[in-house]
Amino acid sequence: MIYASAQGKINLYFAVGPRRPDGYHNVLSLYQAVDLKEIVGVEQSETWKVSIKGNLSESQLSLIPTDETNIVILAAKALAEYVGISSPQPMHFEIQKGIPVAGGMAGGSADAAAALVALNEAWCLGLEQNQLLEVAAKAGADVPFALLGGTAIGTGIGTDLEALPPFRKLWILLLRSDFGLSTKAVFEEFDRINPSGDKFLEVSEVRNLPDSEIGKNSLRDAALSLRPELGELLNLDLGISAGKLSGSGPTIWFHSESLERAELALSRLQALGQDALLTQTVDLGARLG
Repeated sequence: MIYASAQGKINLYFAVGPRRPDGYHNVLSLYQAVDLKEIVGVEQSETWKVSIKGNLSESQLSLIPTDETNIVILAAKALAEYVGISSPQPMHFEIQKGIPVAGGMAGGSADAAAALVALNEAWCLGLEQNQLLEVAAKAGADVPFALLGGTAIGTGIGTDLEALPPFRKLWILLLRSDFGLSTKAVFEEFDRINPSGDKFLEVSEVRNLPDSEIGKNSLRDAALSLRPELGELLNLDLGISAGKLSGSGPTIWFHSESLERAELALSRLQALGQDALLTQTVDLGARLG
């Protein structure tokens, strides 16, 4: 098998506009990669096939489709179309999950990005990153960032990216939930609550994001409307930052520049019986291996 990996993400800032006629939303996002990754292996197969493993719970892993609706197969077919292959070689994808499923951290998008990198090698295509980014945009709104990684501003539907220098190092404390939240459902609820969309900072402001705006997320109220129990978790006082929603949720994150304080906060969450883990921001994108 040929393996590639890609990181999960948080949105350090995420503003959402009104629903467009095509069903998408214009956004302004400050994407940040974190030190959790997906690993995808590819090899030739008689039929398109997806197998799943990882260190997540069985209830999480069971949420991932293993048929041709899986995003890795959709990305593979988009790649084949891009290079003019009308009947692509079916592939077996082995996905090793390390990012919460349906948790707002772009685990599926990381799968797609890693699959594109692995297939570029397996199919001997020789595509450059800018070409893979074009394919990634056809696979999903967060896939281009999962391919690029690091720190970047996303505009349009999130696929127009501006790479930035690495954001200052933050320790990220993740509070995970066994239940997922459908991105589609959260956006639909956002449209109901905010038919005119939310306010945006200027792009120049996001490039130098003030501390007061870190974690601002237009989807927070919509996610809370669907899952009110998130409110108590977002308001936990752990001695570090306030809780923030990751993407469309339900994963909640806290941050600190102090490892000692982040570890103490992790201990507090674990003492409360919460499923939490500590990670950090990283300057990594999708790559072989």
